[in-house]
Amino acid sequence: MQHLKHLMLAAVLSSSVILPVTAEQIKVRYSDSLTLSTLTEKVYQALPGKLGESKFARLQEANDALSDSLFAQPATANLNHFSDAIGSGDGFQEWEGGIDMPLWLPGQKQAQQSLSNRLMAQLPAYQARLQLQASAEVRQLVWQVKLAESDLEQASLTWQTAQKLEHDVKKRVDAGDMPPTEALLASSNTLEKHGLMAEAESRLEQQLETYRLITGEQQLPAQVTETLGSASTIPASHPQLAMQDQVIARLQAEMGIAEYAGAANPNLSVGVRRERGDDKESFNHSLGVGISIALNDSRYSQPAVAEASAVLAEAQVQRREIERQLTKTLLARQQTLKATRKQLELISEQNKTTQDYYQLQKRAFDLGELNLLDLLRSQVRANDSRNRKRQLQVQVEQNIAAVNQALGVLL
Repeated sequence: MQHLKHLMLAAVLSSSVILPVTAEQIKVRYSDSLTLSTLTEKVYQALPGKLGESKFARLQEANDALSDSLFAQPATANLNHFSDAIGSGDGFQEWEGGIDMPLWLPGQKQAQQSLSNRLMAQLPAYQARLQLQASAEVRQLVWQVKLAESDLEQASLTWQTAQKLEHDVKKRVDAGDMPPTEALLASSNTLEKHGLMAEAESRLEQQLETYRLITGEQQLPAQVTETLGSASTIPASHPQLAMQDQVIARLQAEMGIAEYAGAANPNLSVGVRRERGDDKESFNHSLGVGISIALNDSRYSQPAVAEASAVLAEAQVQRREIERQLTKTLLARQQTLKATRKQLELISEQNKTTQDYYQLQKRAFDLGELNLLDLLRSQVRANDSRNRKRQLQVQVEQNIAAVNQALGVLL
């Protein structure tokens, strides 16, 4: 029987090699020269929506070309020739040529120029909305890495604690103070914690790969925490609201143009006529000027005005819906931050008590007054409490960033 015990002890000790506490782990690299702002600018420049910025300049250029035109519509030239060659053959001829020049209606050109101004005014709002989108991506990427990094740090500490405990148990087994089965239990605990640390390493590596793919950076900014925005409600300057306001302003300008849709512009005609009655007569030359004005054509623009008005009303409704959704999101983020801070306050008190309790249990174990299984239970509670505290500390900072995002704060 004694020989069997020695064989079991040898097997246990050979299978529970103590890994060095300073084992290599995945490390997050930080840079003092890299900031959240510069990182956001880099992500912003790579956004697909960045390609859409040029459309505003093209729209304005096209509209400016129209509003700068001398005439409301293209001027047209016409030439007519009449002859009795296939009829009486007396030599009658008439040549008539002229130019028709559609004139601007009162206020029509100004309405077109107003639309040009509104078109280009959308660009800064569009850019701010894209920058807010980039800010959201950066915040998510950075804090996902920070959470994974925190999990790995805590998993590493838990594994190191298990290693130290296994080392202590091994020495006591060697001294004959504990049975070999306790070494098996300690070794199993160490392997379990090592496995959890490996999972945490994998999660961190995955988050880092995503971060590198989106940002193109290998390092994180050294300073990632944010100051909580002072506003408690959605400001009117929120990029999403500001963009919708510009859309509404453009639609209002388009409705002004719609008032002239279907209307007939006054037409000024200038022409010359060259004519004679027969071969014996000399050609007679004359200059003609004419103007045509539409009568009671306002009803023809009413369908276009009604359609533009309906589109404008939909945009105004959409703005209210956007503001409503933004407010709901902000309230949810603020509540989450408040709850997380409260949880951190409670877990901090609980963690202190749990750690004190574990130290008492550890002392009892060292004195031989407590078995290894009960100590491991206490250790699990202590580790969970410490890990939860650290996780909540990171989540508080993450939730501050989420509130700022909801407020429309750009990085």
